[in-house]
Amino acid sequence: MATSDMTLVVSISANTAAMAIEALKPGRRISSKDHAADIKADADRNVRRAENAAEPGDVERMPPSPSVALDLLTAGQQPRQQATLDQAQSAYRDLDD
Repeated sequence: MATSDMTLVVSISANTAAMAIEALKPGRRISSKDHAADIKADADRNVRRAENAAEPGDVERMPPSPSVALDLLTAGQQPRQQATLDQAQSAYRDLDD
């Protein structure tokens, strides 16, 4: 019984090879001192955020949120048509009368 060995040769571009190699590189290592400094900076930032957090009663002093309108259509419904400039001006003139 004879067996045949097959070899598959694939060619890739230099850019593709560079991206593949970059993905295999280990992540950047930082010193323990720098890592501790980053953690301390994050903790300090969280403390400042907690100090500046709004009180629950501050909701009344907040500006009102903008209203949101949704125009939902069912499957058989056609969207409302836009008015022409003349139609809009005419409608505003009718309001003034």
